[in-house]
Amino acid sequence: MEKQERDNLMTRLTPEERNTMRQLIVDATEEWKFRAPEIFTAQKGLEPRKQGLSPQLQAALDAVIARDEMGPAAGQEPPDFNLKLLGTEERVRLSDYRSKSPVALVFGSYT
Repeated sequence: MEKQERDNLMTRLTPEERNTMRQLIVDATEEWKFRAPEIFTAQKGLEPRKQGLSPQLQAALDAVIARDEMGPAAGQEPPDFNLKLLGTEERVRLSDYRSKSPVALVFGSYT
């Protein structure tokens, strides 16, 4: 599912459906904390909660599940990539840090 399609699904939800969806995600995440060491996935946490929900809400949860499955799985090595260091022309590769130190990637807005 493409990002635009997911965004369209989310914008068509009513405020009540959005709140229900948020609560389902919170509940699934909280429940999974007590299942260690099993790895949490949106599929495992949300699929059982879809029964009895509106078709729109089920589709939105399917979109969350699909998005979760797009990236590397927990424990799987991420693909290598390179990024430009902020304020410089220097570039670094993720693989340059393999076996050296933990790497944290932060995505968001600083405005």
